Amino acid sequence: MEIPILRHTRHFTIVNKPPLVYSQVNHAAPKFGRMSGPVQDKQLTLLDLLARSHPDLFPEKPDAPFTEPKLVHRLDYGVSGAMAVATSLQAARNFSKNLQLGGDKGWQLKKTYLAIVAPERNSPLRLGRIVSNPPEDIALNTDNSYISGTISRPLLFDKSPEPLEAVTKFEVLKFLGNGKILLALEPVTGRKHQLRRHCAYVLQAPIVGDVRYGADHYQPGGASQCIALHSWRLDFKVKSVWLLNH
Repeated sequence: MEIPILRHTRHFTIVNKPPLVYSQVNHAAPKFGRMSGPVQDKQLTLLDLLARSHPDLFPEKPDAPFTEPKLVHRLDYGVSGAMAVATSLQAARNFSKNLQLGGDKGWQLKKTYLAIVAPERNSPLRLGRIVSNPPEDIALNTDNSYISGTISRPLLFDKSPEPLEAVTKFEVLKFLGNGKILLALEPVTGRKHQLRRHCAYVLQAPIVGDVRYGADHYQPGGASQCIALHSWRLDFKVKSVWLLNH
């Protein structure tokens, strides 16, 4: 499987992840070596497929401070779209610092997703207008001709004794017919399954194909485990702007 490269610099590379590809090893599946064993016995990750389609990115002895590609962030198995991988130790450290500390620490990575959602009867998005009583954790604008807003609902995780802050910006881009809506989603925080859970539980509009969070009535294109969520755009803010041109 070819992994398309959308942009390449000496410090990071943007790739287009296909759906049904793991960002990293799924520990529930058998472990394997990157290039060992028959293909059908391997759980191929994004970096495995990238090494096969672009071996030039994986030199045996990279010249410091450059390195073979390292994950900067992850996309779920059924999600497609733009992913950044670091190709220098400097980039890996700086992206990691911002993801951990936020604000102006390290290099900022702003992510925008496209999602097709199926609003339920009581969804704040239903009928193409702002309903009178949206959930308290949604801040909606007041112009019924343009629906956008911010979701602020903490999420609970197994390893966290208290709910963790989770914030998502959203915007209605188009009404697609058959009750489906195209949304732009921007995660301000980076919690696991944040976009999927906020759409399903706050907007009451699960992402099409996301059977885990309630959209069990439709699979896009009949593809099992695919969901209608796509990493559409990545914006970078780095302190050394010249890095973008190398």
